Amino acid sequence: MRRFSLTILSALFAQISLGKELTLEEAVKIGLENNYEMKASQSSVKSKEYMLEAVKGYRLPSLTFSEIFTRTDEPGYAMWNTMSQKKLDFMNASNFVDMTALNPMFSGMGISFNKPSYPAVSSWRTKLELQLPIYTGGKIETGIYMQRKDYESSQKEFIRAKEKAIYDISKAYYGALLAKEAIKLANQAYLDVEKHYTTAKSMVANGLAIPADELRAKVYLEEVKSKIREAENNYIVAKRGLLLAVGDDKTDPMDIEIVGELKCELVKDRLEQFQEYALSNRADFLAMKDKMLIAKKMIDLNRSDMLPTVGAFASYELNDRKLLPGNEGKWWMVGFALNWKLFDGFNSLNRYRSSKEAYNQYKQQEKGFEEFIKFSVYKAFKDYEIQFDKLNTAEHNLTYAQEIVKITETRYKNQLASMIDLLDTQTLYDKIKFEKAQATYQCQNAVLELKYQSGLLINENKN
Repeated sequence: MRRFSLTILSALFAQISLGKELTLEEAVKIGLENNYEMKASQSSVKSKEYMLEAVKGYRLPSLTFSEIFTRTDEPGYAMWNTMSQKKLDFMNASNFVDMTALNPMFSGMGISFNKPSYPAVSSWRTKLELQLPIYTGGKIETGIYMQRKDYESSQKEFIRAKEKAIYDISKAYYGALLAKEAIKLANQAYLDVEKHYTTAKSMVANGLAIPADELRAKVYLEEVKSKIREAENNYIVAKRGLLLAVGDDKTDPMDIEIVGELKCELVKDRLEQFQEYALSNRADFLAMKDKMLIAKKMIDLNRSDMLPTVGAFASYELNDRKLLPGNEGKWWMVGFALNWKLFDGFNSLNRYRSSKEAYNQYKQQEKGFEEFIKFSVYKAFKDYEIQFDKLNTAEHNLTYAQEIVKITETRYKNQLASMIDLLDTQTLYDKIKFEKAQATYQCQNAVLELKYQSGLLINENKN
C-alpha cells in the first residue's frame, strides 16, 4: 500500500517538474494580452480615439476636388455649358434661342438666323472648392469636447474591463490552487489511513484485534484512492478554466502546473476607506461622470442649432469639351455665407428640451450608482469578515480534530477504542482539513471581491 501511495506522489512530482509553472502574476499578464474581452475593449478605445481626431477636423478648412461630365441638349444647360467654355457668341446663341425675329433687322448685314437646332453639348467641369467655418454657434468646439469625453470614458471603461479580467483570472487561479490542495490532502489522508491499516493488520496478526478491523481499514483505504483520482480530475478541470480565463484555448491543462500558496490576505483598512477609494477611483464610476458631462454639453450642442452659422468659401473651375488638361473656360469664386434656420417646426427647441431632461436623468443615475457602489463595497467587506471568522473557526477545529485522532489512535492500540472509532475520527479530521482549505479559498475570494468592488485590482497589477 505504501508503494501505491509513493507511486501517486512521484507521478504528481513528475508532473510538477515537467510542466510549465504558472503563477498568478504570469496568468494575469498573459490574460491581459490574450483575453478576448480585453482585445474587444482595446478596439473600442481605438475607435473612439480615431473618432476624436475626425471631429477635430471640423476646425480645419475642407478642400474638395470634383470632376463632372455632362452632355445635354436641354437649351438652358447646353447654352450654359457653351458659355462656361467661353464659346458662346451672338451667332451660336441662335442654336439655343429663337432669334429669327431679328432677321429683318440684320438682313442688310447679310446676317440670317435659322430656327434653333438645340445641339447637345458636352462639358467636362474640373473644380477645386475650399470651405472654411467661421462661426457655428460653438457647435464644433462643443462636439470636440463631447467626443474627447467619450474617448476618455472609453479609456476608463477599458480599465474596468481590465479589472474584470484580473478578477476572473484570479478567481480561476484560486480555484485551481484549491483543487491542487485537495490532491495534497487526499494523499495525506491516504498515508494516514494506510498507517491505520498497517496497525490493524499487525494487531490482528498478534490476536489483539478482530479481522473485521483490518477489512474496515482496507475498505476506507480504497475509498481514499477514489478521492485522490477525483481530486486530480478536479484539478485538471480547474486548470482548464484558468486557461480559458487567460484566453488560451490551445494549451493542454496537463502541461501546466499552478504555483502558489492558498492563503487569505489580512485586510487592515476600515470599511470607510474602501468606500472613499471606490468613489474616487473606480473606473466605471468615473466613466459615468464623463458621460454625464457629455449629456450636459449636449444641451449646448442642441442650443447651437438655434443660432446662425457663418462660413467662407472659394472655388476655382476649369470647363472644357474635353477631359483634362483642357481649360477653355477658367473661373473663380469667393464668398461668405450666413445661414440661420428661423423656424423648423420647433424641432431644435424640443431637442434642446430633451437634452436637458437627459442630463437630469444622468444626474439621478450618478447618485444611484454612487449608492450602489457604497453598498457593493459594504457587502464585500462584511462578507470578508464572515469568511475570515469561518477560517479562524476552521483552524481551531483542525487543531482539535488532530488531537482527537492522536488520542483515538493511542486508545485503539491499547484496545480501548474500536477501528470504527478510529476511522470516524480520521474521517472527521480529513473533512475539517478540506473545510479549512475551502475556508481559506472563500476568504481569499472575499478579499478579491472587496478589491474589485473598491477598484483596487488595477493598481495592484500596473506592472
